Amino acid sequence: MELRHLRYFVAVAEAGSITRAAHAVRIAQPSLSRQLRQLEEDVGEPLFDRRGRRARLTPAGEVFLPLARDLVGRADRAAALMHGLAAPDRVTLRLVAPETTVADVIAPFLASLPRDAPMIDVREALPARVHEEVLGGTADVGVTSVPPPRTIASRLLVHFPVWAFVRPDHRWARRRTITIRELATERLLVLGSDHGARRQLDAAMSDAGLAYGVAAETNVPQVALALAAAGRGVAVASDDSRYGLHGLRIRPAGGPLELRVPLFAAWEPSHYAESVIGDLVADLTRYAEERYQPEPGHPRRTGLVSPG
Repeated sequence: MELRHLRYFVAVAEAGSITRAAHAVRIAQPSLSRQLRQLEEDVGEPLFDRRGRRARLTPAGEVFLPLARDLVGRADRAAALMHGLAAPDRVTLRLVAPETTVADVIAPFLASLPRDAPMIDVREALPARVHEEVLGGTADVGVTSVPPPRTIASRLLVHFPVWAFVRPDHRWARRRTITIRELATERLLVLGSDHGARRQLDAAMSDAGLAYGVAAETNVPQVALALAAAGRGVAVASDDSRYGLHGLRIRPAGGPLELRVPLFAAWEPSHYAESVIGDLVADLTRYAEERYQPEPGHPRRTGLVSPG
């Protein structure tokens, strides 16, 4: 089985016609037909139903198409990587992260990179979907607060505090911290269960044997903060402070530690560009630690992010 045969197969499947595919890949139609027959002999199954003018995938072809696309894609990315070893600025890595992580962490990080750094193609995904994209091969590296499975390589980038945001006229507005027990007395504006801040809040409440009332739930941290500014409740998030809100650190039961959200980077350990990804993740770790990690004993009150 040859790579060019796979390319031709994908081209015909996408074009739906051998004639159109031959034009697209710039090969004579009889030659393309011979290449397809050779591929079908190699896999031992007919891949196309050639009746009429269209080339329709057989059931075997439907199964084979995503595999062929993956192999062709991996070959193209490997070639791009090797080509880029002499010119690192030509290497492109696909990074996926939740929306707020992209806006608050990834985009500022990209702005700090030198011109000869690898190109990063960034896409957004729900926190729970990030690792699926890495495992499925549609992303080279994922960044999210969701702990990665043990089957993939990962690195803890940084921890972010979870904040309780209140209006300036709230009774807590002059304080720096509150306890989880105090927080349970308020109506809360919370994020969806996919978000790290919500998971940490629920775990702390459960550990303390507490329940809390939900004023509203949203998947957009900025909306939770906007509702808090409107006096609808106390917002719990690890996002930047907005709308003149005051942020308080949340102390869980049984200790002085605060609620914090981890941010992970994850990738396939067998990835063809593992060394390039490793360098990128190391740079991202240093950036996150320098910019976002609070100094010991001095909570950072700006530049906070919602890692998803």
